[in-house]
Amino acid sequence: MIRTHLIDNLTLVPMPPWWQSPWAIVGLVAAASALVWLVTRLSRRLIAPRSGGVPPLPVPDLTPEFLQRLAALRARSRELSAYELAVACSDILREFLEWRLQLAVTAQTTREFLEAAATKVELNDSARVSLGLYLSFCDLVKFARHGASASEQAHFLDAAEQFVKQSSGGAV
Repeated sequence: MIRTHLIDNLTLVPMPPWWQSPWAIVGLVAAASALVWLVTRLSRRLIAPRSGGVPPLPVPDLTPEFLQRLAALRARSRELSAYELAVACSDILREFLEWRLQLAVTAQTTREFLEAAATKVELNDSARVSLGLYLSFCDLVKFARHGASASEQAHFLDAAEQFVKQSSGGAV
């Protein structure tokens, strides 16, 4: 038996045009995306206002508002349990610190806050230590349900008011 050549029966498959290739489509989409990104970035840079001559808006002083909230809390402190007073007092102080130091204090634990506050120059070492002790004692009352005497409850408010008053003058 004589074998015929197999190559004689093969025909070449024609290549599709370049625009029908999936790689060409992917390349065109990538190039178009890069062009849109580049134009957007350049237009933002050219259109963005220059911040050289416009002073930033002054931040309103909220210290009196926080002192007023602490005074209102002091007025109704006899009606509250030690737990409720510690929660309310530490919440007011944490909100004050969030406003004053621009830290997300209300969403952090005491340890996380103190670690983040270590980088803030507005909070000196003695204030950081006293604040850590204050927040730790509030945590004891809040989470461990540690009882607090009437004098300790008054100390919650006194220490918070003192901290707010001291920090209104500049660096804490």
